[in-house]
Amino acid sequence: MPSNKMLGTVLIGAAAFLMRNKKTREKTMSQIRSLATPETIDKVKSQFQSITKTKSSNPSVR
Repeated sequence: MPSNKMLGTVLIGAAAFLMRNKKTREKTMSQIRSLATPETIDKVKSQFQSITKTKSSNPSVR
């Protein structure tokens, strides 16, 4: 699993690229909008909540 620093660097680089390139930014945003249906958002929320509940119920496991 990548470290937080590496992941942060990748995210900053991707954000910088999207801010500079209008065509790519618009394409990415349209893809995100098509994927971000209410059903998909609810599914992701429930998966995230189940992951956080699992970690919080067993704090000794990292």
